[in-house]
Amino acid sequence: MIKATRHSERAHTPQARSIRELVFGVNDGLVSVTGIVMGVTASRLAAHDIVISGLSAVTAATISMGLGAYLSTAAQNEYFMAERKREEYEVDTVPDEERREVEAIYRGQGFTSEETQKLTDRLTGDKDRWIAFMMREELGILLDALDSPWRNAWVMAAAVILGAMPPMVPYLIWTNTHTAMVLAIVLAFSAAFTLGVVKARVAKGHSLRSGLQFVAVAAAAVIVGIAAGHLFRQILR
Repeated sequence: MIKATRHSERAHTPQARSIRELVFGVNDGLVSVTGIVMGVTASRLAAHDIVISGLSAVTAATISMGLGAYLSTAAQNEYFMAERKREEYEVDTVPDEERREVEAIYRGQGFTSEETQKLTDRLTGDKDRWIAFMMREELGILLDALDSPWRNAWVMAAAVILGAMPPMVPYLIWTNTHTAMVLAIVLAFSAAFTLGVVKARVAKGHSLRSGLQFVAVAAAAVIVGIAAGHLFRQILR
């Protein structure tokens, strides 16, 4: 019973959520930059201009996603701490009601009346433990596993840069934009498939299906990017 509970809580640890941020950031950098470089290539800009456009997009995405991760994590932590203060207030002002909630939780977990009474007495004898129990069981919040806003920001920023590398590298090496575009597509699809497999391994999912799903998203970015590049070239020339 205890072993299963510990295993289930791994998904809620900062380390597990960092993996989520990493996958999301890499995918965002890969898809957005792939779409942009495909678009500017299709609009027949010079290789130098494509590199500038791509690097500008990487810079903007890195700052935006990194700051977004920081702000969202900070807001989440503020909400969790506000919920703790609310639980603390309720324990102080309506302890009998909170005690009944504890008893109801234990009964719901299958404990007998005698066991429920003993467990409740022991738990409510320690205020901090009591509050932590209510946060976990009533709200599903683990205060000892709060995320660090700055860590999430750096993880997200690094992930975006990592994801942007496959479609950008060919344009940094080859001046022939057609060659660079073909290589960028190949690298983007390979990176997307690998990312999907990694995600499936972490989530205990189907590797091939997940890999193909990520490739489909990258393919959509390529198609939309090329179509947009041709369209804007016709409109703005």
